[in-house]
Amino acid sequence: MSVSARSVNRYAMARSSSEAWIVAMGSATGLLYLIANWATHAIHSNGAWLGASAVTDSRATTMNAVWLNLGIYLVATGLLFAVYLGVLSMCRRGALEGAAGRWALLIPCLLNVMLLGCTPVLSQDVFSYMAHGYLGAVPGSNPLLQPADWAARTPIGPFLAAYGWHGQVGVTPYGIVWTRIEVTIMQLCGLHVGTALVLLKSVIVAASLGTGICIWIFLGRVRPTAQFYGTLAYLWNPLILAEFAGDGHNDALMVFFVVASLAACAAQRCTTSLVMQLLGVLTKYVSLLLLPAHLMYLWHTRRSVGGLATRIILALLVTLGIASLSYGSLWVGAHSFDGLLMRGQPVSSASLCGAINWMLRRSPLAPYAGPVTVAAVTLPLLAFIGWASLRVADASSLSRTMAWIAVAYVLVSSPDFWPWYACMPVTLLLVADAEGWGWFAVVLSLAARLCAPLDLLRDQGFLSMVAARGMLTGVGSTLPLIMLGMWGIRRFVTAPAAQR
Repeated sequence: MSVSARSVNRYAMARSSSEAWIVAMGSATGLLYLIANWATHAIHSNGAWLGASAVTDSRATTMNAVWLNLGIYLVATGLLFAVYLGVLSMCRRGALEGAAGRWALLIPCLLNVMLLGCTPVLSQDVFSYMAHGYLGAVPGSNPLLQPADWAARTPIGPFLAAYGWHGQVGVTPYGIVWTRIEVTIMQLCGLHVGTALVLLKSVIVAASLGTGICIWIFLGRVRPTAQFYGTLAYLWNPLILAEFAGDGHNDALMVFFVVASLAACAAQRCTTSLVMQLLGVLTKYVSLLLLPAHLMYLWHTRRSVGGLATRIILALLVTLGIASLSYGSLWVGAHSFDGLLMRGQPVSSASLCGAINWMLRRSPLAPYAGPVTVAAVTLPLLAFIGWASLRVADASSLSRTMAWIAVAYVLVSSPDFWPWYACMPVTLLLVADAEGWGWFAVVLSLAARLCAPLDLLRDQGFLSMVAARGMLTGVGSTLPLIMLGMWGIRRFVTAPAAQR
């Protein structure tokens, strides 16, 4: 056999081996998700002892089972991240070519479909969406005015309670685009909660996969060498898969609109990009923080001031039309935003915002603790947004600025922390620079997934509120913030004096 023939043969064997490896890793990932899901459902079932008379032996046995299942979840989660890093390593080495590359893109799509059939227990948000939607579908009620727990008094209440929903949710804090989706689905499903669950999660899965497509488009135009790696880093990310396809959080739709706006920017479709950004705001208002950077990008890339003004006005008219149609009979004037205002109140949790609030409530400024806390974390965030937005010059710098604004909000200024909050900064970090900032995206993702069961443990009575919230925000947001600070200090110390 000639040298060239042997080389071709070795290359074919290597490609075949890579294909087998990626399929095996995909199969292992699917199995690990099922194990983690089983463990969390077991923890949920173990809470049954709370409603019975306290028996010491029974309680001890139950607690042992809980800690065993929690250990299984943590091990499965650690292995999921190990496989995730293995896939990214194969991509870096150039091992995912041809059929292996196609499998690498197909497998996370199949995982999304698999997780679509899982019933969430780590979060009750998807059932609260149904409660909001049902209030909007029933005459005489309005999710913009009535808290979600009003649904517990309606015919759907027992059906939601059968899934473990306890109804301790306020007025919807979400934008009208998402609220209209909730209402439409509940109008179609009525009391069929199982059907509504599948439809709501289908919207989320479609949005998440759509985000992957938008990442592919954006990177293909801005950083073609990172196109495949960045897309895989998003699609295989355990946080993204678990929080979106698994638990069905509506952040997926907001993230889709934000990344779609970036893809439109890269394609120089200014009007479309601004409409997408504004639809993100109408899904969850937090994405409004990204708008100044977007407007600065439009200013720097304008062809003429008049043309830019025309595009902005057109985008505003389109968005206003969508908002008007979405609100319809739900509009109640200024009270339409009551849920958002209530959600912005500071919480005494183990975050920077919570720590400031906790100290102020025990000081002479106690009567003003809330407003002072909000000012203390909001003003620096707004200053950072202004400073960072001024540095935007092109689509690449826009993606970086959006990523760090999202990080600053979630880790510093957010009044609270939940694991799915990390999805937007993780996604934008992977879009901005998956190879350079992938390590921090992994830190955020792993921290969020490790502390995800804490609220379930609290809800089932196995942890106190103080312990659960302290560990949740301490591990989920404070620890990544400390690691980022240490990295920044190290980088500053080791950098040449001329670059400081």
